[in-house]
Amino acid sequence: MYYLIETKDQLNRFFKDEGNECYLQFITNNDEVHPKLQSLCSLYIYSFSKEKGFIINLNHPEAFELDLPLNYLKSYKNIFVKEKTKALLYLPHLPYTDIQSIFYLLKNEPLDPLPKTAAHIFYERKFGVNNVNKIIPIAKHYEALTQEFTALYPYIINYKSEESNKWYNEILTPTLAKMVSEGFKTNKNFQKHFDINEKFSIKEDKIYGWYNFCTTTGRPTNNFNKINFSALKHDSGERDSFEADNDILIEMDYEGYHPRIIAYLAGYNINDKESVHTQLAKMYFETEEIDAEMYKKSKELTFQQMYGGISKKYLKHEYFNKTQKFIDNLWEEFNEKGYVKTLIARRRLLKDNYKNITPQKLFNYYIQAFETEYNITLLSRIFKFLEDKKSKMVLYVYDSMLFDFSLEDGKETLQSLKKLISSDFPIKIKKGNIYSSLKAP
Repeated sequence: MYYLIETKDQLNRFFKDEGNECYLQFITNNDEVHPKLQSLCSLYIYSFSKEKGFIINLNHPEAFELDLPLNYLKSYKNIFVKEKTKALLYLPHLPYTDIQSIFYLLKNEPLDPLPKTAAHIFYERKFGVNNVNKIIPIAKHYEALTQEFTALYPYIINYKSEESNKWYNEILTPTLAKMVSEGFKTNKNFQKHFDINEKFSIKEDKIYGWYNFCTTTGRPTNNFNKINFSALKHDSGERDSFEADNDILIEMDYEGYHPRIIAYLAGYNINDKESVHTQLAKMYFETEEIDAEMYKKSKELTFQQMYGGISKKYLKHEYFNKTQKFIDNLWEEFNEKGYVKTLIARRRLLKDNYKNITPQKLFNYYIQAFETEYNITLLSRIFKFLEDKKSKMVLYVYDSMLFDFSLEDGKETLQSLKKLISSDFPIKIKKGNIYSSLKAP
């Protein structure tokens, strides 16, 4: 059989004796368009049983068109994909294994740039053209994707080597796919603040972001089409551009999240009924009466200790004494084993992957990894809870979660959501119709 499958007979013959596993890549109409808004041009399947790659044509004009062979694809027990988050948006409910996670867990960085081919050069020359991948010859797509598969194959055969693969494949990537699929409602102010290509990420006044988890700490960024959703500014007017699509925006964010995480990991009891910065201010200033200036200074001092190293003069306090012991133990384990494992996903922070690492940097990476893994695990539960609800989550930024809430879901839904999010750490709640004007109830 030639590499191109374009008739039902060829499709039937291909799958008749196909094995349980394959590698699948999606040829979209335009790679720059957000996966939620994409249409598929063709599919590339590398058959492990046939030891060869094939292209199944869907709507490329160079060959006969086939319907999406979804039932055939469901016959696989395992489908390796370059990015599972994208794959779930293209074709959900298939048994994907994420290669990007496999690579990241070994290297602590995004996938290496893959070999440049004629298809890439053609794409760059025609950048901005609608449905550019339908112009590139099928043969050139085949050439590029076969080279890509060859580059990725070493990671495919080692996918069971990391304990944390399970969490990344079954919790992280499906959760990220749900997070980017809802869209955030824009309004008339949007064009005042953002200069983007609207066809890439906007449809029906909703804009779609993209969470990248392949960062130094594992903390996802949210950046797509020149918009950094993780750092929308408070004072520039950017947040004026986003509003509720249902009835009201509700933000739930953790109070003093990192100091509380540190207390949890170090075994120190923090009072949930009082601001963590007030509690620490009482340590710093050795008084029970804390004014606004003391509170502000407390926050500054705490962040200095957390990220710059704990000053000896504060080691007399139990909170910082226990924190320093935790840092020392973490550093000792890191040097003895060559790695430390994160608490939830069991991701190995490998010594070989970090240059100029210090005890304080390792501690900061570990804290951010815990924050991310805790949040993503929680978010997976939140999405399950909201499955039959009209309300949806539209933005996640480190210590906060933003919901587009429908009043139809009732107070019980809101209370359950609040209880779910605040089960381990206290939260603050704000609400409003515009993202820039959220206020405490």
